[in-house]
Amino acid sequence: MTDAKWTRNEDWVGSAIEDSFVMVNIGSGSYVSLNETARAIWDALDTPRTAAEIVATLGTQFDVAPDACAAAVTRTLAEMEVQQLAHVA
Repeated sequence: MTDAKWTRNEDWVGSAIEDSFVMVNIGSGSYVSLNETARAIWDALDTPRTAAEIVATLGTQFDVAPDACAAAVTRTLAEMEVQQLAHVA
């Protein structure tokens, strides 16, 4: 993992709807539904953080092995970058 800080794309807003967290891009009107892991990462990005900092945060929230957590965070951040939810600052 690098020391690069990830940050939210502030064009997205979200709300909990039943068991999902639905987000809408206020500029484009596109939307996504975040699963529990993605939502936890989104919440962790309330301030810019490195992937390692996010892994440490999620490690306290979920009962998961550190390697599995790191893999999930890396995979989810890459997907969030593709969907323009988050990016390296």
